Amino acid sequence: MSDPVENKELESRVLALLENHKATAVDWITILDEGRTAGVESATREWGEMAQEALAKANVVEGGIELLKWRAESTPKEQMTPKDWLRNAEMVAGSNPHRVALIEEAGFGQRLAARECVRRFRLLHSLKPGALVLHRTWGFGVVKKADSLYKKILINFKGRPGHGLAMKVAAETLELLNDEHLLSRNHKDKEAVQLLVAENPAEVVRIALASFGPLQAAVLQKALLDNGVVQEQEWKRFWDGARKVLKADPMVSIPAKRSEPIRLLDRAAGYDDSWFDKLSNERNIKTLLSRARELADAPASVAAIQPAQKSILSNRMAFALLGATSRQPGIKLMGALLSSRLGLTPPDCDWPAAVREFLRGSAIVELLHDLPARELKPTLEFLWAQDSDSARAVMLAQLKHFRFSALQEVMAMLLQKGAGEECRQIYAEACATHLIREEMLLWVLRNPEQREVWDLPLPSILAPLVVEELEQDYMGDRLKTQKMLREKFEENDWLQATFDGLTPGRQRDFFKRLNLSTAWPGLDRQVLQAKILKLYPHLQTVITGETDSAPVATYGFVTSHRTYRERQEQLEKLINVDIPANAKEIAVARSYGDLRENFEYKAAKEMQGILMSRRAELEHMISRVRPTDFSEAPKGVAGVGSTVTLEYPGGRIEHFHILGEWDQQPDLNIISSNTRMAKLLVEKTPGDEVLVTTEEGKEVTCIMKSIEDLPADIKEWVK
Repeated sequence: MSDPVENKELESRVLALLENHKATAVDWITILDEGRTAGVESATREWGEMAQEALAKANVVEGGIELLKWRAESTPKEQMTPKDWLRNAEMVAGSNPHRVALIEEAGFGQRLAARECVRRFRLLHSLKPGALVLHRTWGFGVVKKADSLYKKILINFKGRPGHGLAMKVAAETLELLNDEHLLSRNHKDKEAVQLLVAENPAEVVRIALASFGPLQAAVLQKALLDNGVVQEQEWKRFWDGARKVLKADPMVSIPAKRSEPIRLLDRAAGYDDSWFDKLSNERNIKTLLSRARELADAPASVAAIQPAQKSILSNRMAFALLGATSRQPGIKLMGALLSSRLGLTPPDCDWPAAVREFLRGSAIVELLHDLPARELKPTLEFLWAQDSDSARAVMLAQLKHFRFSALQEVMAMLLQKGAGEECRQIYAEACATHLIREEMLLWVLRNPEQREVWDLPLPSILAPLVVEELEQDYMGDRLKTQKMLREKFEENDWLQATFDGLTPGRQRDFFKRLNLSTAWPGLDRQVLQAKILKLYPHLQTVITGETDSAPVATYGFVTSHRTYRERQEQLEKLINVDIPANAKEIAVARSYGDLRENFEYKAAKEMQGILMSRRAELEHMISRVRPTDFSEAPKGVAGVGSTVTLEYPGGRIEHFHILGEWDQQPDLNIISSNTRMAKLLVEKTPGDEVLVTTEEGKEVTCIMKSIEDLPADIKEWVK
């Protein structure tokens, strides 16, 4: 509650200022601050309006702008409307047309926050001829003219003299430089700056940090080189000299990682009671974690923490862990990691509970997607160190759901930790069922050696799956992954590996598929066509519509839909019935006690090995073979999908239906393409002689009488 006596005194001082025509903005701001402190908000608001009018009548423009700034920073949003702020700004501008134009360009009267409008107005008002500025894109510049008629600021940038910026754009993109800014000093007295560069490079870096704020080493280098402060050939000598001095300077923080910024400190790094008192009142979680990281990076200071200080630290880190929302998994993980490094323990700071959250369900997926790439590896190492079994299990369980950057780090860790076989099974199953996502596809394509070791499908099998993924409508990280997948088709080695693994008929089909795909814009598709045609000229007929002049036999890893479905059913039964049942048998046998003398356990484990071996075999078989209805069967030449008629010496006739890898039905004269007879018949044409071994082991010469399409009953069997 306010003091009536104090309020009376404040009112008297306000009246005195109104009568004093020489009263400054500082005088008014002082008394308005006291009014706020005294709790007379309503009166202070009225006094602020009076002060604005008084300064306007006295034509104190700069003071009026400073008062407007104070009011914008101190007045709650609901107490003044945009129209109120426009009216007060117009008081400052008076009848000056230039200032009136600046008010409009600063955004007064619109939905923009009052504080931002005032910031823009102050900046635009300061852009007088000769003012030094820094633009986000064009760099350092000198104001040439402020044109209120065309509402432009003309600036001389390096290589762009007299460049015009709309006032609204200038207000958003320009920074006004003071006399102490490094670029101002370099502009006004370049010789002095160059002398400093030669004699005291560390001081130049300090000035740069004071001017630009914290900078990564690479960004600092670019700023000094681009603005001509340091010459490129001198950089190494300059930086080596500066870094040596700055490392010994307690007022400068040089991080171990180049990706982290170099900072000027307000005071020498030290973690005394005042530092912990300040920490105890901190409520911003990101600031808390930043300070905790600074402390964690100083092991000697961590070792010297006193019990009372540790209690404060535990309290604040527990606050950070509880305060991080479900949408901020990265912040929660960072809190747990720093708590671990600082030696905090439950129950004061239960960071292990936060870790356990990330090792259940799909939480690890959201966590890794929330983290920058540089944090992925240390995060995974931290989680693994806390509970390797759970970390291993959850990474494998969620392997199909990671974005590519996270998947790369997860795979690197799983392979390093000996989980290669489990990874192989997951990839093999995804390939076999054609449910492999683009992230896993890209990982396989980028790791061809691992693909060969794991015996995953060849590029010719994976390529159609890649095209399907490229045709999906993705956003964000998945769109970036799509772009990286598309780049594989720009590699000749990849194209050759893909097309060389296809039969001529399938080459034509896949080339047609690419030509019709929405995965490439028109021009990019034409470039891809040209690249493929350069490698495989015979595919030109796909574009021209011509047919091949000679019949070509079909061959390759194919089988009928019937036998392919049978293998899939065998695999599904193995995965969903046999292996789970075996796992239960192992668990029951384990409960019997001593495993060394436990026959049931040994038998169940042996069966597990057999089942896993069979699963791997089936997955391999399914991944390498394509189901077909043999509609691509050749005409006029024997091949897969043909019915051939042989005439033996003596006039005996036999018919053979040549089908796929797994197709064999003697009663129907169906033979697999892998049989010796099929291999003898392929590529033959009517009238050709074929040397055949009879059941008695004799070789006889037969005549190929005819080659026909599969009859209706065999086509029905194929389905």
